[in-house]
Amino acid sequence: MPFIDVRTSGEIAPETEEELKVELGKAISLIAGKSEGSLMVQFSDHCRLWFGGKQEKEIVFVNVMLYGAAAKEDCKKFSDEVIPVLEKKLKAKKVYLKFEEVPNWFWG
Repeated sequence: MPFIDVRTSGEIAPETEEELKVELGKAISLIAGKSEGSLMVQFSDHCRLWFGGKQEKEIVFVNVMLYGAAAKEDCKKFSDEVIPVLEKKLKAKKVYLKFEEVPNWFWG
C-alpha cells in the first residue's frame, strides 16, 4: 500500500486537490508493483514550513511511503512526473519529495 502525504504552505482548492489526486494515482503506477487501487493520499495545506531559517511560501513537501522496496529508477520516474505537476498546480517555488520504504505495514 503506498501512502502519499502532500503538505504545502499554500492553499489547495478542492478542484486542485481532485486534480492532484488523479495525477498521483496515475504516477504511482510508475513504481513497479504499485497502483492507484491501493493508494492512500493525504493533502494538508496552510502548513507552517520553514526552510533555511525562513518561513517559505509556496513550498511543498511530499512523503511517499511504500510498503516494501522500490527501484531507484522507478522513484526517479515518479519524481520526474510529479514534481512539475505540483509546481504548476500549487504554484510552488520549491518542491521536496522523499521516499520511505516501510518493511512492516499492517491493515485490517
